[in-house]
Amino acid sequence: MLTEYQHASGDHCGSASLRNLATYYEWGVDEASCFGLGAGIGFEYDESGPASRTILGRSAHLEAAFFETLGISIAQTDGQSKDAAWDALEIQVESGPVLCFVDLFYLPYFGSDTHFGPHTVVVIDMDDDSVTISDSEFAEPQTVSRTTFDDAWSSDHGFWPLERRWLAVENPTPTVATDTATLAAIELAAETMEDGGKPESGVGAIRTFADDLPAWTTCDDVRWTARFAYQNIERRGTGGGAFRRLYATFLDTLGADAGLDPGFGERMHRIADGWTSLGSILKAVSDADGAAERTEYLTEASDFAHDLADREEALFADLAKAV
Repeated sequence: MLTEYQHASGDHCGSASLRNLATYYEWGVDEASCFGLGAGIGFEYDESGPASRTILGRSAHLEAAFFETLGISIAQTDGQSKDAAWDALEIQVESGPVLCFVDLFYLPYFGSDTHFGPHTVVVIDMDDDSVTISDSEFAEPQTVSRTTFDDAWSSDHGFWPLERRWLAVENPTPTVATDTATLAAIELAAETMEDGGKPESGVGAIRTFADDLPAWTTCDDVRWTARFAYQNIERRGTGGGAFRRLYATFLDTLGADAGLDPGFGERMHRIADGWTSLGSILKAVSDADGAAERTEYLTEASDFAHDLADREEALFADLAKAV
């Protein structure tokens, strides 16, 4: 067991796991800072997953980008054979905590009947039979069997492939100043959200989502689709407001420290509030009994989402100019 590792829960699995690593390595950054330094804000919209339509408000590169912007040397691998992945994990855990990416459906302490991944955890100990996990959703570390962990680690279900992916710190000394890293991370976040107007990610995906919402009435699982979207906006480790509240706090703190106008954080807080309101409309869709009522709510949600897309496009264009 890594006796100096301090487990703590948090708002989002990825940023809270990074925050726990930051505490272990004494980097001096909080969870919102970790989310922002990893350019964690994003948006994806897919016609697959646990529901007929699935949204996600964070980027795929959060964890790796955090280390890149701070100039911290890491090792990371996925797609290894089962034996090679487990051998690598054992070696890495001997030196320090290791980030792993799993499907929480297989973790018995969740008791979930829904596949959901990648869920980011930190492996802090293992033996011949078990793996001890620092999971930010819980107040204490959790221990599962190696077989159970491998099922979660190698699951075929996820927003992105899991493939026994792991990430470990090689040299814990940051080589980039925090202010410099902050501005670089904001530039990456702006690129992620603008993304050339492509419909599959960023603001383009929000517009696709907004356009498609009225058609959700044709989904056989429309109520679950709406409920799952609400959960991915306001629950399921987002920190509230589709991860926008975490990013707003980052702009309030490290963004302001790096010389950005405090108005950027204020605008993002208002956008986060807007996503929370949208989540409430989608929850109402899932609670509605009649098709006509669901149609009315989905039309309202569509208008709301289009407005949020416009506001995010304007904000990230202004951020790109500011950095």
